[in-house]
Amino acid sequence: MEIKTASPAQYETAIRKLFPQGDYWDRQFADPQSDISLFCKVKLPELIRFRERMSALLKESNPLTSEELLDNWERVLTGSFSMIADIEQRRKKLLLLSGIKGTKQKNMCDIAETFGFVITGVCFPYRPAFFGFSRFGVDRIAIPAVWQVIYISVNTQGNGNADKIAQFETFMQKILLASNIPYFFYDGGKP
Repeated sequence: MEIKTASPAQYETAIRKLFPQGDYWDRQFADPQSDISLFCKVKLPELIRFRERMSALLKESNPLTSEELLDNWERVLTGSFSMIADIEQRRKKLLLLSGIKGTKQKNMCDIAETFGFVITGVCFPYRPAFFGFSRFGVDRIAIPAVWQVIYISVNTQGNGNADKIAQFETFMQKILLASNIPYFFYDGGKP
């Protein structure tokens, strides 16, 4: 989707339609030196520039087409900035994060792959314990609220510098459910 820019004549016609109708206004627009005609000529370049900028901002509103605001997309969605030079890899990470929620192992493996890691195991070591009940509406007792521990074993394949691991953990915590408490074990570390 793109916002199209019209010709200057089309913008001038649109501006004229904003003014009242009548002989007086027709005479004003017919005279190229009248205040109204001069006003239209001065405002046309600004209106065209504004319209072109709207099209660029529309592209920036999507992580797949963003260039100027890509750093801000990463800051908001991942909590950090990516130092990867390749813009397509950065977009792939943002696409993964914006479309994935939950603890499906395939989703986690896809995210690990973008960092050059391999997830070797995911397990929920404890049966959840209830810490309380929630009540909504007229129900007396609703679904119990729980915390759930998740162990994630990761093989960094030699790519495990501290910054990359921190970005990976932040990224993973964004896709996990709010009730998940993740523990990460790297390169053969045991839970």
